[in-house]
Amino acid sequence: MTQHEQRSAVSGWMRISILSGLIGGVSMILTGIALLSVLNEAEFEIVEPFGAFAMALLSLALPALYIAERSWFGRLAKSGYGLMSLGWVVATVGIILTSLTMPPLSETGFIAFLLGLLVAMLGALLFGVAILRSDAATIPRLSAYFLIAALPVGVPFAIGFTTYVMGEGADPWAGPMILYGLAWVVFGRYLWTRQ
Repeated sequence: MTQHEQRSAVSGWMRISILSGLIGGVSMILTGIALLSVLNEAEFEIVEPFGAFAMALLSLALPALYIAERSWFGRLAKSGYGLMSLGWVVATVGIILTSLTMPPLSETGFIAFLLGLLVAMLGALLFGVAILRSDAATIPRLSAYFLIAALPVGVPFAIGFTTYVMGEGADPWAGPMILYGLAWVVFGRYLWTRQ
């Protein structure tokens, strides 16, 4: 394989990965909004696979962000990105197991989803702080604000909205999903225009 062929293969893979981030981000936003509407069982059966699809797309987008931005990563950014990536992949595998299997494997998948999502959101918070602290970061700062707010603002928002506006408590991860999806739309747009 020539150097030109290698470069175009990497470029094609990067485009697919970035496009996964854009589509996954929009899908994650729509999933979060749907979860805020306090779904009944039948509606949840429709939204859950859509959310699993969005999470899988975002897992495919993680390498593109790393390849494009790793040059400025310090310890905080590496730690945050690593936790965010590891947590997101675990949460993705967990939600896929939850969607496609029966108990007890689906229950194990749901626990993996919750723990993975928590680790991913903690990593996202650290990564967002690293973006804001770095003068060398080329990522738009708006994405950092979304990442930082995903856990401490998204969870209380989702609980408050579903409890006080919709009249019953529902999934508290809807708020973080919306903010995380918004961050990925910003990442994806930035990476796509930068190519």
